[in-house]
Amino acid sequence: MRAEDDTGLAIRLDKTTRALSTIDYAHHEAHEGDGYFAIYSAVKNDTATIEVYVLTPNTTKWAHMLIAVECSLAGTAQLWEGTTKTYVSGNQIVPFDRNRNSAKTSGLTICHTPDGSETGTASMTQYVGATASGGRVAVGGATGSEREEFILKQNTAYLIRGTSRADGNAISIALSWYEHTNL
Repeated sequence: MRAEDDTGLAIRLDKTTRALSTIDYAHHEAHEGDGYFAIYSAVKNDTATIEVYVLTPNTTKWAHMLIAVECSLAGTAQLWEGTTKTYVSGNQIVPFDRNRNSAKTSGLTICHTPDGSETGTASMTQYVGATASGGRVAVGGATGSEREEFILKQNTAYLIRGTSRADGNAISIALSWYEHTNL
């Protein structure tokens, strides 16, 4: 069912309940070709790590990101803002545009297994237990309409680390974001 607002724009209503039919803003950005996804996965033994480096551009087009560290067994998820690690071009992770008909590209620079050492203290640390839900932790919140996201600081390097606390642990770092120009 369609109706119009006072400007003549179409408003979609559910046929049964006449509730307003909408999508959230992140979903809208995916439709516009500004929604992206990247993932890095590996199987690691106890105390071994996987890392993903993210560099934001020095623009006001900011990344609104959900960060998830998932593991099949016990692990630790950590995040550093302003990491001392550096980008490795041979380990580049190319962001996947959620709108497969879009030719847009992300402004973020991402790689796995960055170079150097981290000298600072993690901004966030969360332990992931071997649980019935598969040991998933969403650093920064849950998905859906109640999602909590990080709005990444422009011209800043981030490090996300997943550390195994068991042998034979499948670990993934999944990044989901949209890019929006700050007004």
